[in-house]
Amino acid sequence: MDLIIPAIFGRNQDISLNQKMIESMFQQGGIVALLFKLNTIIIAPIIEEISFRGIIFEEAKPLGKVVQFIWPTFVFAAVHGPSTPEQWTVYLTAGVLLMIVRLVTKKLQYSVMFHMAHNLMATVGL
Repeated sequence: MDLIIPAIFGRNQDISLNQKMIESMFQQGGIVALLFKLNTIIIAPIIEEISFRGIIFEEAKPLGKVVQFIWPTFVFAAVHGPSTPEQWTVYLTAGVLLMIVRLVTKKLQYSVMFHMAHNLMATVGL
C-alpha cells in the first residue's frame, strides 16, 4: 500500500488525524509510548475486530451478504478519521483485507491476529 497509494494520489498527501495522534504518542517516550504501543498492537485490534468483524458483522447478517461485508468495513474506515481520498483508500483497503480474513477463515481470532500483525509491523516501521 505504501507504493500503490502514493502512485494513485501523489506523494504529498496529509496523514490522517488518527495517524498524527499515534505518531505523537510514540514520540512521548517512556512509559506513555510503551503503553500506547501495547494498546496499538494488542488491545485495539482485539476491540476493533470484536466490534467490526464480530458484533457489527453479525448484526448485519439479516441485511444480506453484501451489506454484511460493506457496513463493518465502512464503519471501520470511518472510525479511523480519514479526511482525504487517500486516507479513505488506506482504511477501506485494511477493512476489506480484514473482512476477507474473517470470511475465508470463518474465525474472528484470525482477523484479530492479522490486525495485530499489521499494527506490529506499522509500529516497528515508525
